[in-house]
Order: sequence, then structure tokens, then C-alpha cells
Amino acid sequence: MNYRPKVLFTIFVISLFFMSAAKDDCEKKGLYNLPQISQTDFNRLAAISGIPLFWADDSRNEGVLDPDELVVLGTGEKIEKWVSKGKFTMGFESAYKKIINMKRQEVVASELNQGIPTLVQTDLSKADAKEKEFVKQMIKIGQMIEELHMKQRGSFQLMNKTKNTDIPSRTLFVRNQGPWCFAPKTEKDPFCNAFPDFTKQVWDTYPPDEQKEKDFCERLSKDPDAKNLLNPFTVVRKEKDKFVAVPYITAYGKEMKAIAAEIRKAAMFLDPKTEPALVAYLQADAKAFETGQWEEADEAWAKMNALNSKWYLRLAPDEVYWDLCQQKAGFHMSFALIDKSSVELQKKLEPIRDEMEALLEKISENTYKARKVSFAMPDFIEIIMNAGDARSPLGATIGQSLPNWGKVAEEGRGRTVVMTNLYQDAQSKKMAREKASTLLTDDTLKYYTDDKLLSLIDIVLHEATHNLGPHSDYKINGKGPSEIFGGGLGSTLEELKAQTGSLYYTELLRKKGIITDEDAKKIYTHAIVWAFGHISQGMFTSSGNPKNYSQLSAVQIGFLTEEGALEWKMVTDDKTGKPLGKFSIVYEKMPAAIEKLMAKVVKIKATGDVEAAKQLVEPYVSGNKRGVVHHDEITERLLRFPRASMVYSVRL
Repeated sequence: MNYRPKVLFTIFVISLFFMSAAKDDCEKKGLYNLPQISQTDFNRLAAISGIPLFWADDSRNEGVLDPDELVVLGTGEKIEKWVSKGKFTMGFESAYKKIINMKRQEVVASELNQGIPTLVQTDLSKADAKEKEFVKQMIKIGQMIEELHMKQRGSFQLMNKTKNTDIPSRTLFVRNQGPWCFAPKTEKDPFCNAFPDFTKQVWDTYPPDEQKEKDFCERLSKDPDAKNLLNPFTVVRKEKDKFVAVPYITAYGKEMKAIAAEIRKAAMFLDPKTEPALVAYLQADAKAFETGQWEEADEAWAKMNALNSKWYLRLAPDEVYWDLCQQKAGFHMSFALIDKSSVELQKKLEPIRDEMEALLEKISENTYKARKVSFAMPDFIEIIMNAGDARSPLGATIGQSLPNWGKVAEEGRGRTVVMTNLYQDAQSKKMAREKASTLLTDDTLKYYTDDKLLSLIDIVLHEATHNLGPHSDYKINGKGPSEIFGGGLGSTLEELKAQTGSLYYTELLRKKGIITDEDAKKIYTHAIVWAFGHISQGMFTSSGNPKNYSQLSAVQIGFLTEEGALEWKMVTDDKTGKPLGKFSIVYEKMPAAIEKLMAKVVKIKATGDVEAAKQLVEPYVSGNKRGVVHHDEITERLLRFPRASMVYSVRL
């Protein structure tokens, strides 16, 4: 029987209760083309496994075990079983691979233990029969989206290999959507892999052999056909020594058309009189999955809101952060219920959208011209299920503005949502406060809050800012941000704009009386703690891509510290009685410092100044200003805590 674990259902449980790839480290190879094991680990694991061998010396070929460095323990074994004529025997090879696999399993356990299951539960037991069928159909579609996105990642093709590995490794494969690791302590560990052969990641979105070249993504951006090759809805293939852009509908046509058929079935369970907007979106989306043309579906999606549907659904290829070159849109599904509590906040924020846009023109020193904006202020949603690129191994997206491309995005008519039911459980709140207390002085910690609305305002403003100023579809001389800055730096700049905008507009809300002075301090504190969390996850992925949220956070913490809005103070540790450095927010200096940073970012994006972008980001991320950010202290303290790994339960 072909073994195929249910990708969403195995670990990320959806219970239905029916009541009617760092690169350099990974390149080091040891014996048999396996990861290089240390002398200490070899001896430790040999002893644990009962193998009577000891690596006694490592002076000749440092880091690599040579036959003459091997000692047999005890008196019952002879060296000839392990070494013959100066070479390792097949018996040794078997023992060595056992030791390597034990090391792999230890690291897999470490990867898994850096996450803690965090429940996202939805009770739909009182829904009517057709609504329950609709939900079951969406879960089925979610499974298909999960598999399609894993195919993009190059992992679905490896599914059958899971039958030959251990249970924790299967768990890792399901949680991480493949055999590779993402947790900060292990993502760059060459032993962290669900498979004993340490399968490398090969993205399906690019030619396999080309991915081995470190400058591959840069080469694509300089190709004469770069515009098509970097199109987010294509894969890149190589034909006769030439890169060719192949549309998603060609590369993944079978899967996309099967999903389209299931989307149409889902629409049949809804009453078009009570859910006209959602039905229209489902019909347009099904067509998009058949044609690869997304604008009609985006138009229908943008017309949905908190007033005309009880459901939230986004089913499309959208975000690019997962991709090798951070250029290709990942298929995902976010399925949720509308949280009506957003309506009152929308009424307060929508009248000031144009003013928010005009402020960016003002601080840009005439490098950016304000446009008429008409995006909807964020809807609040309660997640039922995330699938595909929307489902992260650790953590979860809590705010999103889409689409990223096309007419709807260009005209500022996109839709923004904030997920209100994530991290609201008692376990998450308790851990969040404990983490904040390790890095904030007492005078700042008193403004830390787990108040749901205030913490969501930071996210609301972040997502709103994505729709303001030079955005993801903003063109300079016909070129978009990814062509000008590259996928990685371009994404970091956009997220830096959005999160700095959140802090920038907090002062506007305070001046207008929408929030109080104390509320503003609490929002600033929430945002700074959020930044600490991302810094602790490291600046780069195992494949060398920038972690956009981490990098923007490093820029913010470093810049605000240099401007005096943040101070690193030595205090007495309550537990040890010893001096300990912590951050203190100088709240009265925050507005001016934030405006200065926001102006820099807007001008860089508006003018396409690549060198200025690098000079702003790189020093805080990997250069001479890392010490200002206190990367090491933040990382050491926060990595003591596991991150949330979302598990889903739907009661029908």
C-alpha cells in the first residue's frame, strides 16, 4: 500500500465531532558523504548504542575520523572487524551510519521540542447542515492546497520516503511540510532532517541543478527576460541553456483544475441569497484555478467584508517569503469566521485613510506623491484552518494585506485582516509576559499588556500601512520593488515600512483621541516585544534568505536605540542578584525617532535607492551595529521558550 500521511490531519489535528537548508555548515561532509560528526558526539553515541569503538585521536585530519584513529574497547573485539588493510570495513560503515542516525534523531527531537502545541479551536456544532457540509468541503480543499504547496517546496514528491523513517521524523515532515528544519536552534544544523540520507531541498519553482549556485537568484534578476522569470505566478525551467518562465497553470494544471472542481462544489452548499459575496468569490476563484488569471477573483474577493459575509476565505497563490529567491507566490488557504468586533474600529480609522497617505508624502520630501486610497480597514477574523503557505511550522501570521499584485493592489482596493483568536489562550499569554519580563525593565514592563484590542491595533496599523505609500506594486521607471531591490531586500523594506508605519500612526491616533496616552505606550511596548521575538529567530534562513520580520526588527531596535527612544540599562536580576541588561522605552522620544525612520524608509522605496537600503539594513543585521541591537542577549533569553505550533480542532 502506498504510504501517504494526511498532511493536515496527522499532527495538525482537525477533529470533526459530528453532532448532527547555515549553508556553510551544511556543506561540511564526513564519511560516506554524510554530515561531519564531532569526535565527542561519535564517542558519546557509540557508548550509548553499545558499539565498542572510540575515536582516540584527531590530530592528523581534524574533524574527520581516520582508520588509524579508531580504538577498539574491551578484549572481545578485534580491530579487523572495523578496519582492514588501513581502510574501514562494511561492518564499520554500518556502525557509523547507526551513530549518525542517532545524532540525527537527537537533533530532530530538538527541532520538535522548540515548538509547543497551541490549540486553535472552533465550535460549529450549532451551524446548519449545509454550513457543516461547506466546512467539511473547505477542509478537503485545504488538504489539496497543502499538497500543492508542498509540491512547490519540493517536498510532496518525497512523501513516500516517510514510511521508512521513525515516528518523530514523520512528525517533523508533517509539521514542517517537508523533511527540513525551521526552528532557530536547529535550522542550520546539518543533522536536522527527517530522512537518514539527509535529503537536500530542491524547490520545484526553479531548475534543480541551477539552485546549487549561490548567485542563482541574482542571475535571474539580471536575465534579459527577468520580468517574466520573476513573475510570481510562474516557475522557471531551463531549455537549451536558456531560462524559461512557465505559468503555474501549465506547471500545476492537473492539481489546480482538481481544486477548481472542489471549489465549485463548496459554493453549492451556500445560499446565494444570504452569502452572495462569498458565492461570487468561490465561482471566480474556481475560474482562476482553471485559467491562472487571478484579477477577476481578486475583484470578487475585495468586495467581501465583515458586513456581507459571516466567513473569511482567501484561496490563492500570494506570499513569496517561503521561496528560494523570494519571488514565487505560494498557494495557501486561510479559512475563518468574521469577528464583528472589528466594525467599530473600522468606523474610527476609515475616515483618516487619506490623511495617513498624505503624511507619507509630507515626510518623503517630495520623493513620493500621495494617491487616492480606498482599501478597506482591517476586518477581524477567527481562524478555523490555515493550509499551504498560510500554515507555518512555528508561529502564525496574525495580520495580512492582499493581494500583492494586479489592478486591485495597484488601485489600493485590497483587503486587510487581523486574526483575533491566535495566541489568546492562557498558555500563550502567560509565556508572552514571561518572555517580555526577561528583556524589559520594570518601568517599561508595567505598560506591557495582553489586552486583545490594544495588541491588535498594532497589527491593524501594520497591515493598513501595506496599502499606503510606495507599495508592493509601486513602479519606478517601469520596474517593481523586487526588480529594483531583489526579492529578499524588497520584502524586508516593505515589512519595515509596514511595521514602522504601525508605530508612526500610533501617534496620529493618540492626537485624534482615538487612543489615550497610556494606550499609545502600551502599543509601543507590544510592538517592541514583538520585535524581540523575531530577532531571537535569527536574521537568515538555512538557505541564506533574509528573514524579513527579523531584519526589520533589528533595524527598528537599533535605530530607536541610537535615537535615544530605547535605552539598554543595567539592573539587578531578581533571581541571581547580579547585574543584568534590559531595555527601557523612553516614550516621549518615540514619536520623533519613529517619524525619522519612517521618512528614511519611504524615501528609499519611493526612489529605488538600493545603496541607501543596504546602508540602512545591513549594519543592524550583520554589520558593525549588531551590538546596538543586542542580538545575542535577546536570542539567548527568548530561545529558552518554545514557540507556538498551531494545532486545529473543528467541532461540527
